[in-house]
Amino acid sequence: MCARLDTTGLLADVMYAVLRGNVDAGRERCRLYRRADGGYWLTSEFDLTLPSPHTLYSEVCVGADWRVESLKVRWSGNELRDASHHVDGLLWKATIQTDEATIERAVPFEPGTQVDFESVWSAMLALNWLKLTPGQAREVKVIRVELPSLEPVPAHRHYECIGQEHVTTLAGDFEAMHYIPNAHHLWADSRGIIVAADGYRLLEYHWLS
Repeated sequence: MCARLDTTGLLADVMYAVLRGNVDAGRERCRLYRRADGGYWLTSEFDLTLPSPHTLYSEVCVGADWRVESLKVRWSGNELRDASHHVDGLLWKATIQTDEATIERAVPFEPGTQVDFESVWSAMLALNWLKLTPGQAREVKVIRVELPSLEPVPAHRHYECIGQEHVTTLAGDFEAMHYIPNAHHLWADSRGIIVAADGYRLLEYHWLS
């Protein structure tokens, strides 16, 4: 199910501890690549032990403006599911493959709709596209990829930008912008990389460009 990534353009390699409450539940490794055509590839590798052991691998193709063009996801837990999502005009289409069946889904997709999937990259993409400044807020339509079904569901998210703050992490100190998406707090640096967030702890951050 994995695309053939052009891995020559690696920009960032980031590792997070994933928390459930205050308990360390696993890891997420995120990589950002520049595409030859000016867009980006993003990959995410989840390896979680709580609440039940499973892995989740995602590949996202986005344009130079940070809009999502396609998403591939593999869920591996008590079952294996592969999903391929993409924009088709004013529709977001998904094909989900299970051991028993192939499931086709389509939901409305308007220009500016964001895609919400299980990864810190989801918030990074939205923030880089919205470009909010302190005091600004925005309500956006999203396509949420449900787990473990991997099916697309229309939803909404509210993003609010609070302002710049100093953040100390295991990977270093950052001047980062504080945002509140849907009552959750996160902090992103000037590149949009999430350096702190509810449910995550930054462990490693390597910017390679």
